[in-house]
Amino acid sequence: MEIESGKKFNVELNNLLTLYRHYKDYLLPFGVILACILIVFIVVIPQFQQYLVLQGQLKVEMQKLNVLKANYNFLSNLDSSKSDADYNALTLALPSGKDFAGILNAISYASAKTGVVVGDFQFSVGSLSGNNTEGVSAYPSIKIDINLVGNTQSVIQFIQELYKTAPASEVLSIKAGGNSGGITVIFYYKPFLPQQVDDSAPVAVLSEKDTALIKNVSSWNNALNQPQLPSISSLLSGVSTQAASLGNNSSPF
Repeated sequence: MEIESGKKFNVELNNLLTLYRHYKDYLLPFGVILACILIVFIVVIPQFQQYLVLQGQLKVEMQKLNVLKANYNFLSNLDSSKSDADYNALTLALPSGKDFAGILNAISYASAKTGVVVGDFQFSVGSLSGNNTEGVSAYPSIKIDINLVGNTQSVIQFIQELYKTAPASEVLSIKAGGNSGGITVIFYYKPFLPQQVDDSAPVAVLSEKDTALIKNVSSWNNALNQPQLPSISSLLSGVSTQAASLGNNSSPF
């Protein structure tokens, strides 16, 4: 049994040696080809894919760079004084918070311009946190009930003048009778929302509609830039004199 197994092993070994001698000239080229195939799949293809990814990233970064250059050129050519003036005009017209001083100045200015005497008035302050949503629109506002001493035409002029005076306001109701009257006014404000600046986004250019709006707002009366006018306290002190001249006429409120 051992002799037969030994003979069988020798036969198989001889066969392998015969195959090796017959195909030995092809082994090296076959090995080289196999190694090249492995290199292509393991090294070349992943590197090519990485190259394509890097090319895409390079294209995106170049686009960002072009946007940054355009933004830089745009901002460099802006007139800073005009931009500041436009910003101030807009924030005066629509303050970022409850601008009580601006409201009182607007009422005082409209009163002085029209000769209407401001009587008692009442604020509806709302939430002190600045998140008040009272009003007729999505913009938060402060509502004021104002008693006025003056004829109907003067009250109308007072309202017209108030419309042209910052901050932005809207008259909700009017009551008039004899030489006295009253109005309910809301003054709007709008807190600044948190902004997330995207460096890859181009700077928005103002449209013609936006420019016209800024020009219109800039033409409004700004009580802070007007000559010294009678203060609210002096206007209120004049109410008693005006009321005494009315005799027994009762207030419609």
